[in-house]
Amino acid sequence: MNLRLRKAVNDLWANPGRTLLVIFALTIGLWGVGSILVSYFILKSDLNENFTRTYPFHVALTSKDFAKLDLSSFRQRPEIERAEFRDLSYQRIEVFPDQWLPLWLFGLNDFEIFHLARVYHEDGPVTPPRGTILVERNGRLVSNLTTGSVARIRAGGKILRVPVSGISFDPAQAPSTQDAFIYAYADKRTFTEITGEPANQRLIFRLRNAGTKQEIQTAANTIVEDLRARGIAIDNINIPKPNQHPHQWQLNTLLAFQGSIGLLAFLMGAVLVSQLIGAILAQQVRQIGVLKAIGATQWQVFSIYLAMVLTLGILASIVAIPLAVISGYGFAAFVAKILNFNILTKELPLSLYAGLIACGLLLPILFALPALLRGVGISVQSALSDYGISLGSASGKKVAAARWPLPYGFRLALRNALRRKKRLATTVATIALGVAIFSAGFNVRESLIEFLADTRYAMKYDVQVVLKEQIPREKALAPFQHLSNVQHIETWNGGRGRLQSSVISTNNGIGIVALPHDTDLVKMDVTKGRWLSPSDGIEIVMNQGAVEQFGEPVEPGKLYRINLNGKPVQAKLVGIVKEFDVAKIYIDKEQYDRTANPEHLVNSLMFATEDRSFDNVVKLKKDIERVISRTDLNVFYVMSQAERAKIIYDHLSIILTLFTFLSALVLVISTLGMAASTGTNIMERTREIGVMRAIGATPSIIYRLFVAEGAVVAFVGIVSGFLLSLPLSLYASEFFGELILGHGVSLHFAFSQIGFVVTLAITLVFAWLASRLPARKAISISNREALSYE
Repeated sequence: MNLRLRKAVNDLWANPGRTLLVIFALTIGLWGVGSILVSYFILKSDLNENFTRTYPFHVALTSKDFAKLDLSSFRQRPEIERAEFRDLSYQRIEVFPDQWLPLWLFGLNDFEIFHLARVYHEDGPVTPPRGTILVERNGRLVSNLTTGSVARIRAGGKILRVPVSGISFDPAQAPSTQDAFIYAYADKRTFTEITGEPANQRLIFRLRNAGTKQEIQTAANTIVEDLRARGIAIDNINIPKPNQHPHQWQLNTLLAFQGSIGLLAFLMGAVLVSQLIGAILAQQVRQIGVLKAIGATQWQVFSIYLAMVLTLGILASIVAIPLAVISGYGFAAFVAKILNFNILTKELPLSLYAGLIACGLLLPILFALPALLRGVGISVQSALSDYGISLGSASGKKVAAARWPLPYGFRLALRNALRRKKRLATTVATIALGVAIFSAGFNVRESLIEFLADTRYAMKYDVQVVLKEQIPREKALAPFQHLSNVQHIETWNGGRGRLQSSVISTNNGIGIVALPHDTDLVKMDVTKGRWLSPSDGIEIVMNQGAVEQFGEPVEPGKLYRINLNGKPVQAKLVGIVKEFDVAKIYIDKEQYDRTANPEHLVNSLMFATEDRSFDNVVKLKKDIERVISRTDLNVFYVMSQAERAKIIYDHLSIILTLFTFLSALVLVISTLGMAASTGTNIMERTREIGVMRAIGATPSIIYRLFVAEGAVVAFVGIVSGFLLSLPLSLYASEFFGELILGHGVSLHFAFSQIGFVVTLAITLVFAWLASRLPARKAISISNREALSYE
């Protein structure tokens, strides 16, 4: 073995505890950063690839006149890339005994050859036999539906028993586990038999060379006008976000958080490596002087410690890289299961492995380089006369600290801490950053939780019944007059959530909610302008989704042209509200009825209970379901506020979980940095410890001294971290609010008391360990070893 390499290995072996700490720190840092890189590489492309492989449509048109359309000729239009009829009907399906969810039933022409919106086969026959359906796989997680079971479907006021012949996979749909829908697929004849609706009334198509929503909207308007000229009246236009999965925002949030926290963890890991290498060199200053005295060049000395760093990097990489790949794939699979897509990346590119290896080998050298150059650049005289830390390095601070009204032990600890000002600043900054990020993670989590609570309590009703069609108010209310625990029932038009967009909506698919302007059942969070009020003209309020989807910039106080059930009107935008929902426009029900609903039809019943306890609300919902089963009401769904809150929470729970996990990773790295700094101080002061013991200092005095030093550093770092967490939390709330809710909408800053207590407790425990373990090592050194330390 090369002599220099042998010395490097022997030096590492001489202090196995410290060597293992360095390897552990490098492994943790590389593992954390590597797993983030691996999962980021997989997730950033796989959800979108799952989605785009289905050939998603750009536009969906519904019309009762499509029998006049020659689909073959339509496909020949120069702007049309692909087109087909894909029917869709909203029904209800029983997922567990007496539990019903909305059913999206699609009618397909061919289950083997897809031009658009491809659906993959998973179990059972590829093409379902007539009279049967395929259920989308994610629906099995929220139901007892599986291959061979018989589904109960409520359609048109009657209940049908329909066999489930197989399982399909549709990565273009939002997960059933989060949106509480069941997706099912049938041939055209079965579709009509179940729904009672004629087939081929929904046309989907994809455009050539259209990348933005504006380009798609312009082309769609031209096509609609052309179809209308041919006598084909278009009832509804739906233009989803082009080439984007419905839950892409969730993944974007995860990736943004992964990237930002991963970068911070990486930088803190770099500081930790630098401190640990500095600790090794601090112990070998006199050896460096001896090597130079007997003729070793600076490069030869440098190569010894370079080999030492490389050895540490190799050992850490051997452990960390396989763990990073495994955990990266594991996390990606976890996200894929939640968002219902397949992991398509089966092999990582060599460039990614090369990057991980470079991180493990080159980055430790890069970050340790300042310490290496400083260590090998010391003169022979300075190295041979080194005995630890120079007292003069902090003499001014020592005098100032001595005058502070503190116990003598703490004054001495403070003076000692100030002897290495740069190291102290680095250690405090590392602790502060770890505490700030961990605390900010809890604060952002609290902001999300408060947003969920605000969303829940903005709606003061307890159970909502949404009908598939508008009917007279008296007919809608009649079946529910004798229910117990009902304070009152309010009738609306439209509703809440994705389904209601097709009940009443503008011509571009933005849902309309017509409700009394003075209702007690809604208390929206108005971010601009005001809520609805009595007015001679038509007033509207938009949520942030409608603002983004409207098609032109909007500002409260201005008039905008909208279509209410096909009737163009001028409406004044008076406010914008924040909510976790699809695009919605709110309008006073009286104005809506006067303009577009002269028969005063309704489609939503909002039940407010006398006893709002969870058990009684659930009982009321079951009573409502029993009443509905005895009527011919065509119901979209029945949902309690608790269920709606759960749906929203399920959308955000993965983000909340990741916040906590990655923040904890940063806190662990910062604590390791404190331990490394304390250990370095002890090694540099080994001879000083010997002198102290020789003049009568007991092990307990020395132990308390180093613990006090650690306490001082931890206190300053923790206080600085909590102060830094406030602006960091404010920025993070704004950033992730816009990412989750849309442009210009931020989460309100919230201070998490639980987070404060947890952060303080964990940090104190970690700081206690980081100071006491090195301090115990200090008192284990004998006088002879300390005084002969080199």
